[in-house]
Formats: sequence, structure tokens, C-alpha cells
Amino acid sequence: MPTEAEIPDDEGLGCFRDVWMILNEPLDYARRVIGVESEFIEIVGRVAQSEEEFEILSSILETGEVDRVNSASLEARSSAQELEMIDWSDDGDPPLGNLELGVSGLAHALSTIGAVPVASCRGHKGGWSDIPVVYAAVDEQRASWLQPLVRDSGCGFHIGLNREEFLAIDGPSIRHTHQLLNLIG
Repeated sequence: MPTEAEIPDDEGLGCFRDVWMILNEPLDYARRVIGVESEFIEIVGRVAQSEEEFEILSSILETGEVDRVNSASLEARSSAQELEMIDWSDDGDPPLGNLELGVSGLAHALSTIGAVPVASCRGHKGGWSDIPVVYAAVDEQRASWLQPLVRDSGCGFHIGLNREEFLAIDGPSIRHTHQLLNLIG
């Protein structure tokens, strides 16, 4: 685990690009992110009928750029309430905390238990991982506590590839990583 002095104020750990610190997030904020992510996963699971549509919808939900909905059939399969939820860009704060669908909630949940998330990817074309993963600084006590939850969710963890100082927590799908965050509680 890094000491507070080793944690930069303006940038994350581990020489990852475009990162920021998510430390000791307030439980109510993490729960809000997790709740929104649950709803977004449900929307994507119900509406997307192909990997391409999954990518488009996920990106829209992450960025709020609704103009990317260029598929009439995709729009037609979405209810008015879902379209309103997707169009959050005028509301200000990104509902997933500027992280990707399927790993945002897990990163925030890890933060609430004292782990330090350092990077994440939902697993996609153009991403740095082909499966959902959150890299985090986790001490041995927390890792031991997490181990049965990781197993029960169908996820796994290992030492980060080329980042031996971090634990990589990954799953075969965003539903698995979301199941893990629900077990973390």
C-alpha cells in the first residue's frame, strides 16, 4: 500500500495515463455511482443486440454524447425514460465518475474499503484490456477479505501485468465485476 506521501495530489499511481485519485470515497457517493451503474448495465443488456451496439451505448452512457446514437433501431428499442437517463450531459457531473461502465462501481467500492484504485478498463476494442479490470493497491488484510468475494462473483485477481505493485481484479464480463461490487457491499 502506498503511504499518503507517495500518493500524488494531481495524478494517479503507477504511471498510468489520464488518471486521478479515487481515495476514501464517501459511501453515499459510491452508492450513487453503483446505483446508476446498475441501471446503465440493465439498459445496455436490454437494448444492445450486438457487440457494436454494446460499445456505442456504453460509450454514450460514459460520456453523455447522445449524438452518437446513430441507429434508429437502437433508439427505437430504448424507452423514453432510458433515453432521458442516457442524456445526462446537461446535468453536469458524469454519473459514473468519469470511469467506464462495469468498472466504475467496483473502483468506487474498493475505495470505500481503503483500497486505492489506480486504473480500470471495461474491456473493449481500443482499450488496454480485453476484459473488465480494476488495478488497485490493496494490502494483504483487504486482499484476504476480498478473496472469497472475488471467487463467489466469478471474478479473479492476480498481480498486475507489468505492474507488480498492484492487484488486478478482473472478470469475464461487466456483470461479473458488478456482482463483485455488490458482494463488497
